[in-house]
Amino acid sequence: MRRSHLVSLILVVVFTAASLAGVLSAGWTPVLGVQLQGGVEVVLRPADEVSDEQFERAIEIIRNRVDAIGVAEPDITRQGTQVVIQLPGVKDKQRAVDLIGQTAELRFRPVVQMFDPTDPDQLAGLTPPQEDDVSATVALLGSTGQTGFVLGPAALTGEVIEEAAATFQGQWIVNVSFNDEGAVLFDQMAVANYGRQVAIVLDGVVESAPTINAKEFNGQAVISGSFDEAEAKNLALVLKFGALPVEFERDDVRTVSATLGEGTLRAGIIAGLVGLALVGAYMLLYYRLLGLVAICSLATSGAILWSIVAWLGESRGLALTLAGATGIIVSIGVQVDSNIVYYERIKEEVRRGRAVRSAAAGSFRAAFSTIIWADLASLIGAGVLYQLTTGTVRGFALYLGITTLIDLAVSYFFMRPLVILVARRLVGERPSRMGLSNIAAEVTS
Repeated sequence: MRRSHLVSLILVVVFTAASLAGVLSAGWTPVLGVQLQGGVEVVLRPADEVSDEQFERAIEIIRNRVDAIGVAEPDITRQGTQVVIQLPGVKDKQRAVDLIGQTAELRFRPVVQMFDPTDPDQLAGLTPPQEDDVSATVALLGSTGQTGFVLGPAALTGEVIEEAAATFQGQWIVNVSFNDEGAVLFDQMAVANYGRQVAIVLDGVVESAPTINAKEFNGQAVISGSFDEAEAKNLALVLKFGALPVEFERDDVRTVSATLGEGTLRAGIIAGLVGLALVGAYMLLYYRLLGLVAICSLATSGAILWSIVAWLGESRGLALTLAGATGIIVSIGVQVDSNIVYYERIKEEVRRGRAVRSAAAGSFRAAFSTIIWADLASLIGAGVLYQLTTGTVRGFALYLGITTLIDLAVSYFFMRPLVILVARRLVGERPSRMGLSNIAAEVTS
């Protein structure tokens, strides 16, 4: 056996063992999706009829908000006139549920006058608190409900916000940066209302009414109020990713229990193990020692995949969903096919009278060419699915693609040298040890 083959085999074994030992010693394990670890499922429906463009924009904003609060591998899909949002393993479920559908329409309105909403004399002649119509003079309440404001038409809306971040400066505030258009409009509003109060209105509630003390702000503003940390951060998130163009109502909020997830995971593991056992038994019965090579190749691929999935879960928050697990199980067939292509090529060479050792070494080039084209078809399919779909289908495509790439590497750097080693050291010129007893008889005759 050539030294390069042995070196390749040793390097793969060392790399696989080291990567697996590394993730296990670090305590990393795959992050599981909502079907496997439990979580929250929220179903939203538009309160009024909306266009497809508004609907898709709202889904995009919801997805950005969910990503920003750190939910691993959320599944956000449109189903008819509903949006179904699955949030696996969220720590603060109520915060996530409240945040994803919040409209968060921000407006800056000049304060005309203030009033006490509990004083009948002050309310006399005033229009009762009403909806936040952007072009009208309105009466709105403050966040505590104890102060009322008569406000002029909105001079600015949240559409011109470029960035928002919560910081603590004696109290929790939200720093807002405007885009180029917003910077100009905000300064125009500041000049027109210099020395007067301008109310910061969020979803029809006056959060703050600071006095304009400068005529130029260079595209920066501060929203202050009686915020705690969570409120300030939530406000910054919804402002950063824009107001929802659609008002949603919650059709359903369900908690997927961890017990149900464990049952699903257990069933998936059992199905995978049973499939592996059947595949392994078939390969051993049909290919004998080469079947053992196939099992070792699957074990090596599995160890590498575990390490990659655990690392992605720890560093990127990528979750293993039920669809992803399905992609991995499907890939078992892809990997076994790679072994079969090589083994059948060896059989053909032996039928032609070639020695087993020579057939094992000389058949791989043609076999690997077939393996590449077969795996390329799987990769193209996985890539198209990943680019054109969302949600769980992308998880299926991603893990199918990862396992296919692993198959290519393991086939070349592990299966090939191990088959050559087995053919030279354990089989010799006894094809029956590779399940080739009939061929042996043909060659002998």
